Amino acid sequence: MNTDFTYRGEEQTRIETFSDAVFALAVTLLVLSSTVPNTFDQLVASFQDLVPFAICITLLTLIWYQHYIFFIRYGFRDVKIVAINTILLFLVLTYVYPLKFLFKVLFQLQYGLITGNNQMIQELFTKILPSEDTTSLMAIYGFGAAGVFLILAWMYKVAINRKEGLQLSELELFHTKTSFYNNLFMAAVPVLSALIALLNIGGDRFSFMLSGFSYWLYIFVMPIFHRIREKRRKKKFAIA
Repeated sequence: MNTDFTYRGEEQTRIETFSDAVFALAVTLLVLSSTVPNTFDQLVASFQDLVPFAICITLLTLIWYQHYIFFIRYGFRDVKIVAINTILLFLVLTYVYPLKFLFKVLFQLQYGLITGNNQMIQELFTKILPSEDTTSLMAIYGFGAAGVFLILAWMYKVAINRKEGLQLSELELFHTKTSFYNNLFMAAVPVLSALIALLNIGGDRFSFMLSGFSYWLYIFVMPIFHRIREKRRKKKFAIA
């Protein structure tokens, strides 16, 4: 926990309880979307879903943790935050199935490329995901993911606007703005991915792969952003 913050929402509210139930339901839907194996071969084949499932759980946990940090920091209970929170939960539940489907497809594609299994790739782009639908899938997912992070950014913007009522210190306000900018950057990458897909650069398959690989930008963009913010924090508040 960030020791620079005075936590105003340590007492859990019904908003958080309801939200936790929705996140739990989202994880349940991920599990239920997989068929129960009836044979040993099906059991072995089901292990191919482990990596996509792990990625989906990680992303949902990331969103849940941001949600948790927001409410424990500010303790909001008003109608506006309830409305914004409801939109966030709606998006989370709506994109559970597209999330898992996308990462299953991306995992199968990368596995086929690494192993040189052209038959797997051919089956992927004919039976599972026809080439002409690849750009639509990336656009749907990209704008959905961006929507989630933009809603989180909106929530932090509300906290910034209410800094006087919350009696945020300058350091707390700095951290709040950092979280706001963080979510904007998190939203920018899926928007870029969706635009690449819609522009259909180099054809359906190439555009699909380029759109998918664009998410690797997180590895470079986010550490740079946090390093810059940390330097500014130390300079502005003279923290050794």
